[in-house]
Amino acid sequence: MRRYVKLFSVLFFCSVLALGFTSCSDDDGYSLDKYWESLVTVNKIGDNTYDFTLDNGERLWVAAPVGLSLNPKYDRAIINYTILSDNFQGYDHAVKLNGYYDVLTKNSIYIASDDKVKQDSIGYDPIRVHAMWESGGYLNIHFGINTDGTVSHMLNLVSADPDKEIGKNAVKLEFRHNKKNDPEHYPANGYVSFDLTPYKAAGPSKVTFEITWTDFDGEKKAKTIEYIFDEAGSRPAGVILTKNEDTTNLNIY
Repeated sequence: MRRYVKLFSVLFFCSVLALGFTSCSDDDGYSLDKYWESLVTVNKIGDNTYDFTLDNGERLWVAAPVGLSLNPKYDRAIINYTILSDNFQGYDHAVKLNGYYDVLTKNSIYIASDDKVKQDSIGYDPIRVHAMWESGGYLNIHFGINTDGTVSHMLNLVSADPDKEIGKNAVKLEFRHNKKNDPEHYPANGYVSFDLTPYKAAGPSKVTFEITWTDFDGEKKAKTIEYIFDEAGSRPAGVILTKNEDTTNLNIY
């Protein structure tokens, strides 16, 4: 008999975005006891030197701690930071970096629907999707899995169509999970970002994705996401982690 483990309850990111970023105004007078947690794109600008771009296009310069040396694993991260000032040497904000969490960042992959070997290698294991949205040119997914913590799980965004040219129809993608036979002893949550820039094309102003996945009830779930090109300012600025949620030791690739 299949055993399911109840996943942590999650506060949807949309509501906390409004709470988390309404304080980011010039009128507030920033204080060291304020902090934000945002999903960002990581930009290398020199040897061991990085800055960050919020998903609304704003750029952050790390002014403290001085001499900070980062070793990012991926192009995306969730950072905890305190805003020190605005309009700093061409940046929207100068910040103090309090915490840094790598976010698995990947491209979508093509696998022919009749290629059973490759399809099986990607896996058909269920996964919980707490939230799914486009921002910063990425498809971002807040997910939940059940794990023993000893085996790395594999996540992918799979297309059955090798051609990424945008037509009139929605692009169909499947969010896939392979737990690698890891025992389901406890729930864990995490984030993954998939780069959508390969789907940009001259002419259209947006592309629509139909994304499916298999939930823990065995049902096929679906969500439609619109990727509107070059409108970063209208997108969410970040994402707030829920209390007691720790993504630092999540074993995924």
